[in-house]
Amino acid sequence: MSEDDYFRELPLGDAYLGIGANAARDLCASRLRAAKVNMPPCIAPTAFVARDAEIESGAVIGAGAVIGSRALIGRDTIVNTLSSVDHDCVLGALSQVTAGVTFGGGVRVGVNCFFGIKSGVVPNRTIGDNVQVMAGSLISADVEPNVVMGGNPARLVKRIA
Repeated sequence: MSEDDYFRELPLGDAYLGIGANAARDLCASRLRAAKVNMPPCIAPTAFVARDAEIESGAVIGAGAVIGSRALIGRDTIVNTLSSVDHDCVLGALSQVTAGVTFGGGVRVGVNCFFGIKSGVVPNRTIGDNVQVMAGSLISADVEPNVVMGGNPARLVKRIA
């Protein structure tokens, strides 16, 4: 069966994508949506999501994750196990937050970003699109788009084409 046939012949129902690679998740999600498959958010039973938080289509919230008041989790974004997204944060579409990441209140994250294990962002910072944050790094200043950041405090490691 071809890939196109597979997506065309999916049974009716909901689909949840936990694919770690942002580009692969985007491709699959786009094809599922084109096939009219419903992709509601997937929230683990042990996650805490504030009543006034918004979780968009296709987002996955892992076990023990905490999503604070007035936070917005973008389409097809993964917030992994034991991560914390504090009040008034906005995480853009197609981002991946790995285990144990912490966002202080008021953080704004662009689309297609990656946050390595146990990295963190202090409150009221803005992270551009296509940013990769290395494991254990602490973001204490705004970050321009298309870069890799690492260290504590995080510094520019390289620019992404």
